[in-house]
Amino acid sequence: MLGRLLILITMMLSGPLYIEVYLYHPMIVLEHDTAAIIPFVGSGLALFGGFLLLAADSRPTAWIFGLICAGEIGVGVVGTAIHIALHEPATFFSLATDPYVWLDMPPPLVPLSFAAAGCLGLIPVLLPGQRKLEEPPVAIARILEGMAALCGLVAAVAGALPAGGTIGLFAVIAALGLGSFGFIAELVMLGYGLVRAS
Repeated sequence: MLGRLLILITMMLSGPLYIEVYLYHPMIVLEHDTAAIIPFVGSGLALFGGFLLLAADSRPTAWIFGLICAGEIGVGVVGTAIHIALHEPATFFSLATDPYVWLDMPPPLVPLSFAAAGCLGLIPVLLPGQRKLEEPPVAIARILEGMAALCGLVAAVAGALPAGGTIGLFAVIAALGLGSFGFIAELVMLGYGLVRAS
């Protein structure tokens, strides 16, 4: 159950990252640098992969989610390098001495949030037995998590389109809501099983 909670926490990080990129990667940046689309697609794919794994835990879905998490780590590291490189050399050297530089645009360390989410998501994939449930989850939980995965896929596709940011934003919000309700259904079922057994 702990592994499933870690996957949910990873999704709760990835969703707000999509929203943050939507708010702070303006269209001007997207028009001049197509690489700015990668965080949109990456966070949407993370939502898709994580909720897919929660909905249907199997070896293929674990591989898909693991690869997406590894990609998230890459997005975070490369994004940080790009953000630091966009600062002037004088500003780069003042990172160690001037705390206000860290708040400058683009923020140097914010992309590492993607890497943090990816690392957190890899824990339950790499450690055996971390995603098993003591009680079989109710069907409604699987359906809600599957719908959340579908919303994540919609967000990833919409994020890759020039005018799809708003659609992706609503898809991310829907994915987070559906996935949360699905996990709550799992907890209710687990609690019911524990109460019934005692």
